[in-house]
Amino acid sequence: MSENYAYLSRVLFFGWTLGAIFLLSTITFLIFLKVREKSFLYYSLYAIFLNIYIAFQAMTLIHESRIIYGVPLTSLINWPVQFVYYLLYTQFIRTFFNFKKHNPKLDKLIVQFIWGMGIICLGFTLLNFFVLHTPTRSISYNFEKFILFFYIPFFVPFAAYVLYKILKSNDPAKHFIIIGSTVYVLSALTSMYFSVTKKIDFPLIFFMIGVLIEFIFFAVGLGIKVYLIFEQRNEYQEKLIDQLETNKKLVEYNNQILTDRIENFTKKEIELEFKNSINKLKSKVFRSQVNSHFIFNILNSIKASIISNNKEKSIDHLNKFSKLIRNILNHSLEEYVSLEKEIEITKLYVLLENLRFENQIHFTLKIDPNITSTSSIKIPPFILQPFVENSIWHGLANKKGKKSIKINISQYQKKLKITIQDNGIGMLKALEIQKKKSITHKSLGIDITKERLILFAQDSIQDYNLVFENLGTENNSKGTKVLIEIPLKNTIVVS
Repeated sequence: MSENYAYLSRVLFFGWTLGAIFLLSTITFLIFLKVREKSFLYYSLYAIFLNIYIAFQAMTLIHESRIIYGVPLTSLINWPVQFVYYLLYTQFIRTFFNFKKHNPKLDKLIVQFIWGMGIICLGFTLLNFFVLHTPTRSISYNFEKFILFFYIPFFVPFAAYVLYKILKSNDPAKHFIIIGSTVYVLSALTSMYFSVTKKIDFPLIFFMIGVLIEFIFFAVGLGIKVYLIFEQRNEYQEKLIDQLETNKKLVEYNNQILTDRIENFTKKEIELEFKNSINKLKSKVFRSQVNSHFIFNILNSIKASIISNNKEKSIDHLNKFSKLIRNILNHSLEEYVSLEKEIEITKLYVLLENLRFENQIHFTLKIDPNITSTSSIKIPPFILQPFVENSIWHGLANKKGKKSIKINISQYQKKLKITIQDNGIGMLKALEIQKKKSITHKSLGIDITKERLILFAQDSIQDYNLVFENLGTENNSKGTKVLIEIPLKNTIVVS
């Protein structure tokens, strides 16, 4: 009767443990799908393989293991599965504390350990199955010796070293992970000792109890991790909202200054400065509109990366965006900027947009060697951006395969010649797609740029020229080419 009671208790304990592990592995996998944090995926896989190991132990308890090629199934599965879940456990620790960012040397050491131990364990497993085992030394016997005299002497000191490094970190969940890991390792060693020495009938109970205690501490640690992820996401959203409000106020302030200047001009001042001052004032209004349009599109790119839950890309977007904002503010009240500055801003814009396209856009910018100094040529600020934006949003966004933008800048007689060429879907196809959309939005960037080019060329003998060309045929478009020709004005521009 007592034997039946002990047998039933073990079966129930197995079932309860397997259910708890399965539930935790399912929850951590669902959390991974929500937050896309790799540590949750590795922990879920670790729990699955741990469950497989305990399930085979339960099968052995309930009835004799199935024989395959003269070898019990548990002997074929038992030890290799242990190797796998120990390595997954190590990978979980590595990603949970983000050693790749906070401790690159330790991260590299862990990766080397995982690969090294993985290859050694796989090699020994294959060698044991096909070569080492004999009638007097079974597969299980060889595995036990391998574990006792090789795996444990390497794994335990390494695990202790990693836990020591974790203790020195600033992660708020470190104590829960350390306690859970320590209990887990001690319970596993205790269970292994009694399993090898055969001193008790059910040595696995130590391991199973240790696993359940570990899961309790790890559940708290994982909960802290989830809280920090959502708190960080909220912080990013708050920063984005603050940045939007700041830029809105900047645009309103800029427009208010222009409005106040117009209202304060007397009739006599307007007549005296009609030719120059009004044109300059118009140009500033146009630039203000361009800046607003430009800021709006960049913020959309940042918003897209935040929605996709990519923390590192969001931070990179914000850093480059802040640099663009500084350039915009520096040049917002200037009539002209140097060609050198315009090239720098254009490159930064393309780089920022390219992050949204996973760096799929190949961008090249070539300057004619005859142009010896780009810092001495003046052009209207932000003159290239609307055309590059059109290439990206209307030409390349809807194209599959390789994407490229080429900008060539040369000097022709007394004109600065700029060509912007992409290999997108072409103007005709882009217009067709735009017409099919239920909601259309008219971009003012090109129209505003045309007005600014007119103002720029007013006091020059040469006129400006702006040509759009659809490359290829209507059915086989090879992209769009934009030709811009503006009067060449050479003046040292401090910008």
